[in-house]
Amino acid sequence: MTADQVYQDYLDRTGLKAEEFTLMELLAVATKREIPNGAFVFVGTGLPLLSAMLAQHTDAPDMTMILEAGTVGPTIKHLPISVADPRAAYQASVLSTVADAFGTIACRGYCTLGLLGAAECDMYGNLNSSAVGGYLPAGVSENGHGPSTRLTGSGGANNIASLADKVIVSMVHEKRRMVEKVEYLTSPCGMRGPKGENRFDYGLFRGGNLVVISDLGMLRPNQESGILELDMYYPGVSPELIKENTGWSLNIENAKEMKSPTFEELRILRTLVDPDRLFLGRKSKRKA
Repeated sequence: MTADQVYQDYLDRTGLKAEEFTLMELLAVATKREIPNGAFVFVGTGLPLLSAMLAQHTDAPDMTMILEAGTVGPTIKHLPISVADPRAAYQASVLSTVADAFGTIACRGYCTLGLLGAAECDMYGNLNSSAVGGYLPAGVSENGHGPSTRLTGSGGANNIASLADKVIVSMVHEKRRMVEKVEYLTSPCGMRGPKGENRFDYGLFRGGNLVVISDLGMLRPNQESGILELDMYYPGVSPELIKENTGWSLNIENAKEMKSPTFEELRILRTLVDPDRLFLGRKSKRKA
């Protein structure tokens, strides 16, 4: 079958249309467009892997993908479910260790871009992927209650956020996730707080260049305050909807609409990157 026949079969099977797109597809395309060719990209589990694969198939064939498990330079053919999935090692230049990924590569300044996901993101771009409802167990917490949900934890996310020149955060946009202050600070991606409390005051002298890409739009920090503001909203999404689903008073005044995905971006994303829609099929829990 030709590529066009494969795509038409996919459209028939899923009920999708070539000229239409979902919010999760917009998230993947928007993230892909932020990845420069030739970059050394540390990629986290989940949505970041989806976008990195799309970039590798399109605009950034010469990017070097680095996975925290120690895989360097793979050409991924089948979407992995984690950074330690053997499918993420296909045609890799190096199969090494976590210590090598961060000690030999990131700490020496080769982490030009980090792709991260999270459960919570606050107004400065700090991420929580550790726990919801407090971190300490009930027996030692101040209020006598333990966390309501234990999440996957940092993995290498804190290291990437601390060492990368730029961080792209990919996540679903819900008010419970986009909060004024994270319940637990796993990864300081942005300015961390106002003057006297930002990442540089805490000894993190690299990074701070940040973009948060959700399934509704793109947020970038204000150069003075460090607080995230709406930069772009997706076709079919209103800036007001994004503000309603954000836990702080989001500035939407200067936002503009993102250009729609191209036919080829959608075809590759659907048929080569995530044909089973493991991530593209995710649904938001936000209220319509």
